[in-house]
Amino acid sequence: DKNIKPTLCKVRDHLKLSEDELRKIVLRSPSIVGYNFDDNTKPKLDAVKDYLNLSTNELRKITLTIPTIICYSFDNNIKPTLEAVQNYLELSDDELRKIVLRKPAIISLNFDDNIKPTLDAVRGHLKLSEDELRKIVLHLPVIIGLNFDDNIKPTLDTLQDRLEISDAELKEMVLKMPSIIGYSNIVPKLDWLQTTFDLNQLQLVKLVKKETMLMGVNLDKTLVPGVAFWRECFNDRTDVEAMAEIISKPRE
Repeated sequence: DKNIKPTLCKVRDHLKLSEDELRKIVLRSPSIVGYNFDDNTKPKLDAVKDYLNLSTNELRKITLTIPTIICYSFDNNIKPTLEAVQNYLELSDDELRKIVLRKPAIISLNFDDNIKPTLDAVRGHLKLSEDELRKIVLHLPVIIGLNFDDNIKPTLDTLQDRLEISDAELKEMVLKMPSIIGYSNIVPKLDWLQTTFDLNQLQLVKLVKKETMLMGVNLDKTLVPGVAFWRECFNDRTDVEAMAEIISKPRE
């Protein structure tokens, strides 16, 4: 079609895309070729850019992440979702902008059907205040796109059951490190920590509470070789002494 090439060239130039990037967008959102650039695509992209105060490069990155943005109505789909999220979490314009940049898929979600049920469930499960929920989302925007029953609750239940901690302790842990919600291999890591350092259950819980960041460290690529390295450094000490020294400074 003689109209397709000019349209694609305008999209490419407007977003400063490479040929390969343009190709990927078209493959993921073929309907782009059917839109008139000047009447449909450009006004939509400009509206998103202006509403979120984005640079051209930021708009480019969002479009590459979620090309279907070109297919959505700004007034009927995108703007209502962004307004609802901003109002629900009491976000500043800059905070909303940062969340969208970190989780562009928010634009494709329906607030009432997708976003609100997840946030309500997280808040209720952890007994969070509005401000605590807001802080978690700002730290972990990806939570907006997760399904509570399929993704979030199983992780929280697994962590709570393995550590045998109370609801209040679980809440404290999540507030300290919200990204723990997205981890999937928590049990093997906890088992390894407990066995390697010969910890009883109380000691394990104390360690995780104090050094929650350990839950985000890769077990096979970082923790295991890290302990092996430091054990070699302390080869003049007994196993008990060496392990006690290593676990006393887990951040190293």
